[in-house]
Amino acid sequence: MDVEYIARVAQEDYRAFQILVTTPLPRDYQMWLRVRERGKLRATNERSAQIVEIAVTPEEFGSYCKRLKRTDFSIAALDGCAREKARALGHGRNQRGLRVAGRW
Repeated sequence: MDVEYIARVAQEDYRAFQILVTTPLPRDYQMWLRVRERGKLRATNERSAQIVEIAVTPEEFGSYCKRLKRTDFSIAALDGCAREKARALGHGRNQRGLRVAGRW
């Protein structure tokens, strides 16, 4: 089973992400959480992936996007930022079921 890292956005940072992310995000944070849950279920069911959430701040995301060869502020880039952060924290593909604590 592969591990997929996805970004966990704190409620107090959600408005900043609505401004930063080029993909339209739901108006309210609770809807965002429901959308992400559906995405996690789909990844688990379709790809048999183990999902690991990594806390990402707006500052980390902005910095990550600026380092890309082709600037990208999409939801996919948000999860790419989480993946990069997970690797920087030393999380490997064989570590499953680990939830990294965030600011919430």
